[in-house]
Amino acid sequence: MQLTDEEKRILDGEQGYLAQKCMQFLVAYGEAAGAERLVDIDGTADLHPGMKSSWIPDYHITIEEIEEAAKRGEKFKVPTFANKPIAPGFLVDGWENCGTWPNSDPEYHKKCMRNIQPYIQMGMIPTLSCDYYLVSSYSPTVGQHCSWGESSAIPWANAILGARTNIDGCFQTAYLGKVPAYDMHLSENRIATILVESENELKTDMEYDLFGWAVGEAVGLEVPAIVGIGKPTTSQLVKMNSSLNTGGEVRMYHVPGLTPEAPTLEAAFNNKKTNKRITITRNDLKRVYEMLNYAENDNVDFIFLGCPHYNIQEVQKAARLLEGKRCRTNLWVMTNPWTYKIAEMAGYKAIIERAGGNLLSGTCAGEMRGELPPTAVMATDAAKQNYYITGHAHPKKLQVWYGTTEDCIQAAITGKWRGEWRY
Repeated sequence: MQLTDEEKRILDGEQGYLAQKCMQFLVAYGEAAGAERLVDIDGTADLHPGMKSSWIPDYHITIEEIEEAAKRGEKFKVPTFANKPIAPGFLVDGWENCGTWPNSDPEYHKKCMRNIQPYIQMGMIPTLSCDYYLVSSYSPTVGQHCSWGESSAIPWANAILGARTNIDGCFQTAYLGKVPAYDMHLSENRIATILVESENELKTDMEYDLFGWAVGEAVGLEVPAIVGIGKPTTSQLVKMNSSLNTGGEVRMYHVPGLTPEAPTLEAAFNNKKTNKRITITRNDLKRVYEMLNYAENDNVDFIFLGCPHYNIQEVQKAARLLEGKRCRTNLWVMTNPWTYKIAEMAGYKAIIERAGGNLLSGTCAGEMRGELPPTAVMATDAAKQNYYITGHAHPKKLQVWYGTTEDCIQAAITGKWRGEWRY
């Protein structure tokens, strides 16, 4: 990698041990990724507070080092937002009645909240959510370089906002305000490489979820230009983004007229011809639906909603479906801390709790690593959660149903799964 004189001085330790350690990580990361240089972040960064700052032991920034930096008055170089807490994942709101251990322990909650304080002192905004980009109140603009994490967030930054990021949000990038310049940071890698047509206009949240998965499976690392999907809502875009980057690794896509870099289909391809095209059919959606339904027992123990975290409209919908009803099985509705407060003010939290459910904020079922209510059969309305939860529950074997929000709420009320393919 070609470093600037300033970057070389940081690497040599002239700005202190912590900056040097962060730069060592960025150089190693950049070289592994084939980056030729670092780029200054002029947008935003995110990080998972509480997690190890790198999966590579040699580059860990310890909580003690972060605490010392906060005591010295050091700040993150760029606007930094909190992704959901993981390793450990913990509940921010609603933990008192979650019914699991240790999250229902007041002392455990105090400890977890205390551990994220140094990040906040350094300037991290405690959005504490996998869809922090919906509530951050501050977003990057077209062309700005960012350092984000999370499956649904990366396509949101690249395709919806027109900003530039790879999946690399971490302490080091926020601390130095720099990130390796490769993949989606480079204009030539953002151009569409394959045309994806939807056989039918998509209408429901679940259709967008299944479509994203089918596209991700089909295109892998390519950059699709997507046509024929209709006019997605915010919820539907979040669903599609999440499954695009779970069923495959779609960091960037173009929807002509929606993606800032693609006012037209021709612009998505930079006016170049392509012979690569696929059509996603109803049968493709049905195949994904059937793959995600790998339970055999109709008796459901646990319903999890909110992956990615529910926005206020989705919380409102769940509350309306539950109003005047009573759950026969455990129901968790997960959102971000900011939306939780609005839901409480609007009375949705009270409705959900009167029905016997739990409105929660913070982490997700998967990141609680097996800390769930007694569960042999689970149901969810999220392809991403469906995919990850069994691995996180290992070695316990978990059966999982997948369906619409309505299917899941009905299962919570009756204790039985009655979801089916209806398209």
